[in-house]
Amino acid sequence: MRKIPPIWLTIDSDDVFHHPKYQGHPTRSKKKIDDSQISEKLISAISRFKKWHLDNIHIPITIFVIAKQLECRIFKEKIANVMTISKNNNGKIIIGCHGYQHKCWSAFEPNEKLFEKDLQKAKKILSEFAGSSWRPWFRAPGGYIAPWMAEVLKKLKFELDTSINPTILLSIKSGKSNTKFRFNGWKSVDKAIKKVDIVERPWLTTFFSLLPTCGPALHIPILRGFARQRWRKMSNSKSATEHEILDPKTEITTVYWHLLDFNHKNGFWTPPLRLK
Repeated sequence: MRKIPPIWLTIDSDDVFHHPKYQGHPTRSKKKIDDSQISEKLISAISRFKKWHLDNIHIPITIFVIAKQLECRIFKEKIANVMTISKNNNGKIIIGCHGYQHKCWSAFEPNEKLFEKDLQKAKKILSEFAGSSWRPWFRAPGGYIAPWMAEVLKKLKFELDTSINPTILLSIKSGKSNTKFRFNGWKSVDKAIKKVDIVERPWLTTFFSLLPTCGPALHIPILRGFARQRWRKMSNSKSATEHEILDPKTEITTVYWHLLDFNHKNGFWTPPLRLK
């Protein structure tokens, strides 16, 4: 029987207005919305996450935070409160980078200077906020990552990337290709990331990488059934340690969901797996 790899639980901090239909995408963003504040839905979700985390305090969690959110006093206070309570109860929350703004970088023409400026600002805000809980780990907003972004990540000393959703259905997010193929493809992104000696941790998929299982897939009709089934197969595995996460020779399983997900099922939603 094949041993189940350690599992890395990660969360994205996106609010309701961080969806590409509202901001950050050159063609999909149709509505303008104020992103300087926190929504009531996210306030509620953070409270529910705090309860879930305390009930599962033995499970390390990595939250990929959009740095601009920390310019909102209420969001900053609520995340700081969760981190303090976690620490006081011997829990572990790590803060990673989800960019300064929720911009779908690979949907635009390559712009290394603008991307670098965004990451520099994000790193400063996140590291000052999180202190010893900060890690130079990156997740591209919306999973939009292209090969050209790897050199910038290396320049700014990021150690790890976890942006790849290696399903054929979403290869459009890997950016337009200059070759005869329409998109770069996930193999090209993976190769570029590893070439600059950054650890790549792609997300869990199912059916031979045909279907996604993380993020929105947990709630989309039909997809959610396959996603939950795949997640449940990870139950009873152990949580990945930080050393295992950063060791490219160690196989781990990476899953993610959104803070907002804790509002599903009238506030009774929880990740569909149990860990030792």
